[in-house]
Amino acid sequence: MVYLELLKKNFVLQLQYRLAHFINNAGSIIFGFIYIAIWVAALEGKEETSPFTSVEITHYMAFIQCILWFTVFLSMGLLIPERVRTGAISLEMMRPTSYFLYVLSQESGRLFYNFCFRSIPIGLAFSFTVGFYLPHDKLTYVWTLFSLLLAVWLSLNLFYTVGITSCWTFEVSGAHLILFTLLFGLGGQMVPISLLPPPLAELALYLPFAGILYHPTMIFLEKADGDVLLLPLIWAILLPVFNLALTHLARRKLEVQGG
Repeated sequence: MVYLELLKKNFVLQLQYRLAHFINNAGSIIFGFIYIAIWVAALEGKEETSPFTSVEITHYMAFIQCILWFTVFLSMGLLIPERVRTGAISLEMMRPTSYFLYVLSQESGRLFYNFCFRSIPIGLAFSFTVGFYLPHDKLTYVWTLFSLLLAVWLSLNLFYTVGITSCWTFEVSGAHLILFTLLFGLGGQMVPISLLPPPLAELALYLPFAGILYHPTMIFLEKADGDVLLLPLIWAILLPVFNLALTHLARRKLEVQGG
């Protein structure tokens, strides 16, 4: 109940910034149109040798642009570096709760807000303009939901890893930028993994980034089935174990700046 309450309170907190987020949505839609235009132009006359048609790449980019807001656009380090800087982390770690779940619950409230007030409006905008794909098989919706929940879990853990390292380092913005670059480059946002050079495409499929953007999108477009989630599931187990171990070490090696 504690973690659910944290989720709800952070959701309500985000409601105070709806107008600013509406402006962000407009920018995200424009970027989506740009990506779609680039890829449609790039595939012109090459659809016979490409795994995507112009319509499919349009649906691919539209769906990814929607899910970015609750799978990739997370707070830097889940705000752990800010807590270290102010010293608030020392009190939070003393509470009779799991610090790992405490942080993830707060960020989950923000992500649920993003899904409701960012992803859905962006999806509606694309559906009325360039079109939005809807799966024909009802089971696809189940697999898509599961893959998106898995994607959120993977993303929360990756950003938590970056954030908890602030207990040893003074600055994590570099690690945050690297994580963003990997998510965009090897996660399938800028370029679908199937269009990457073969060695890089094979490597990307073994990394957790594919499970955050590429696999959910391909499942939704009915170009992949649930079997592709096996490796992301393994990462979904390994990453929290690693983060819990880091959290245990952080309790013994905590250095706060200020406070």
